[in-house]
Amino acid sequence: MHTLPFYIVDVFANAPYKGNQLAVFRQAQGLSTHQMQQIAQEIGFAESSFILEDQPTPAGFEARYFTVEYEVPFAGHPTLGTAFVIQQFLVREPVAEVNLRLKVGQIPVSIGYEGTSPHFLSMRQINPTFGEPLPKEELAALFHLPPAALHPHFPVQEVSTGLPFLLIPLQSLAQVRQLQAEPQQVQAFLEKHGLYKTQRADGLSVAFYFFCPQTYAPEHQLNARMLALENGRLIEDAATGSANGCLLAYLLKHRYYASEAVELLVEQGYEINRNATIKLKGQKTGEHQYELLVGGQVQLIAKGEWYVR
Repeated sequence: MHTLPFYIVDVFANAPYKGNQLAVFRQAQGLSTHQMQQIAQEIGFAESSFILEDQPTPAGFEARYFTVEYEVPFAGHPTLGTAFVIQQFLVREPVAEVNLRLKVGQIPVSIGYEGTSPHFLSMRQINPTFGEPLPKEELAALFHLPPAALHPHFPVQEVSTGLPFLLIPLQSLAQVRQLQAEPQQVQAFLEKHGLYKTQRADGLSVAFYFFCPQTYAPEHQLNARMLALENGRLIEDAATGSANGCLLAYLLKHRYYASEAVELLVEQGYEINRNATIKLKGQKTGEHQYELLVGGQVQLIAKGEWYVR
């Protein structure tokens, strides 16, 4: 039996106990995929991160991410949380950038400081891919919304920057708050449209990302909720960095703000009392090229040792 150092952080959180929880494990190179999956299930957070070695490869620090159900090639809040742990406990000095080597490739994370303490982290996500629009009426019925709840001028569309989400533009905060659905019907919808994990080459089920221009906090520009089918249940994520990269790409592609460059704050997690703030900054740099920056604050909550048997 041996132990691994691990850390718990809150990501996209301007104070402890907000945002999205993350467990980060170091020195995980000796763990099997099965062991990592077991540990992620034991922790029970949306994702857990495993840094394979304390020294980087030429492409950066290699890391793997797991939900309680399966491994994912990329996720947003684990990327910021993992970079925070690397800077604090491996690099141990202020650096402008930490590079992560993930299944989707190299992801750079820039770090801003207050004194020597990390204050704001921002990741650059890979270029997005876009799916075909899906029927709004069917989606509205699935989540018990009136058809008029969905914005008439913007599509329901799958977007991915390494992890796929269905972007769903709503018109009011009241509609975001009233979302509800039955897991069996959600799975049937996913299967009907080829969005379920067993039907896809990436092996990932597409999650739902709802957003609207009404917010709880006046300093924010969008409110959002993420719902996903996981182990036969509909779960909600407190702050979804990967989905926000997809959201940013969607806003730019469809000129939601009538501009090819945007900078705004998104709030998420308010409905589950894990208030999160996510900063988006990006621009369309070519016909099919995007610069996508997603950032926020990270709070260190705990550290300890994990027993591996």
